[in-house]
Amino acid sequence: MTLRTELRENRELLTAMILELQTNQATLNELRNWYGVFLFTGGDVPQRQCDLVAMTSYLERPFATDRISTGEVKHYGHLVETLMELGQGIAAPRPKTLRCRHDMADAFGRASSEIRTLGGTLESALTQLSKEQEQSSSACVMLQRTREISVDD
Repeated sequence: MTLRTELRENRELLTAMILELQTNQATLNELRNWYGVFLFTGGDVPQRQCDLVAMTSYLERPFATDRISTGEVKHYGHLVETLMELGQGIAAPRPKTLRCRHDMADAFGRASSEIRTLGGTLESALTQLSKEQEQSSSACVMLQRTREISVDD
């Protein structure tokens, strides 16, 4: 694999990870509203799935561990899975006591708050790395063109 190809693939993965974090954030915002209703009415919370495809791909082939911690990416995935399991617990047979609903809503609140913080940290680091790689790629292309021009002369 050429350096140019590797850089392009890394940039694409970074972009996919950023989009995944943003999509998951939107899902969490929607679920937060549903948990607020659930807390007071005992109603249903729709089953929503967060994506972890790009995060999993990064863990399989990490390329910037000095900037994007695999431990943080794993922890983010664990938190997302915890929230999805909590949602499945709500779908379990009724009735749910007020205390039980409070406990579930509190658990969601704690986990979603941690996901928001960690997701924001990851997104910031990914965005910065993506910008740097784009600049590096541009410099690499310019260097290659300069070499091609020098060879032609």
